[in-house]
Parts: sequence; structure tokens; C-alpha cells
Amino acid sequence: MRKIKFRAKVKMPEKRNFARQEYVPEGQWVYGEPHTIDCPTPHIHTVDVGKQPIDKETVGQFIGVYDKNGKEVYEGDIVDCWSEGRHCTNGIVKWMQNRIWIASTWDIWNLMPNKNGIDEGLIVVGNIYDNPELMEGGEK
Repeated sequence: MRKIKFRAKVKMPEKRNFARQEYVPEGQWVYGEPHTIDCPTPHIHTVDVGKQPIDKETVGQFIGVYDKNGKEVYEGDIVDCWSEGRHCTNGIVKWMQNRIWIASTWDIWNLMPNKNGIDEGLIVVGNIYDNPELMEGGEK
């Protein structure tokens, strides 16, 4: 069964009256349970640093898969992948219709990890928020 967890980037609200248990600099990634609907300040509850304000546009869910280096893969990650002899450069990870997809400028792949949740043909190279310049890739 897939672990349900999320990540988002810290973003201070316009009104600086948001109480935080611990200070995390704006722009840093935090992991936990997001609250973005019907709340004045979107935030995430984390285990280690408490409640943090976030940019709700950066919320991404862990898709239950690790790349070949053991790194967790989240929605919005940019990956290189190899499948059936094809190479996808800079594909974007998406979670749709209870399936994992990798979309590049040239094609779409359905991700099929092994029983340990590791995809040997997948490497996380960045994400769409920190590395938008990587989204210019294609199939090689």
C-alpha cells in the first residue's frame, strides 16, 4: 500500500500573523498534511517543525515510488526515465485516475515500479518549481 504524504514550499502570508512552532525559511520544502481548502492561510502540519504556511500551488503528493537512487518521487518532479528501449528526458510526474504517469513533450509513460516500489529506469533530476528550465526536454 502506498504511503500518503505530501510536500509543499513554505510561503509567508501577506498578513504576518501566522503562528509557527519553528521557523522554516520561505521557499524551503516541508512535508506533512496540507490544509488548503476553506482556510485563510494555506498551511501544512509537519511532524518535525509544526504548522507552516505554504504556497498551495506547490503541493505535491508522494506517488509511492522511489527512483533508482532511492529518492522519493512526488507529483511535479522532473525525471529521466527509460522504458522499453525508449528514453524520456525531463518528463513531469503526474498522478491521475489512480495511476502514475510521466508526461514529456514527446510522449506519455505509465509508471510500473517493481514490487519494492523502486523503478530502476527512473531518476529524479529536479522539479517544476525549483528547476523550470529543465522542462524543455524531449525524447532521445
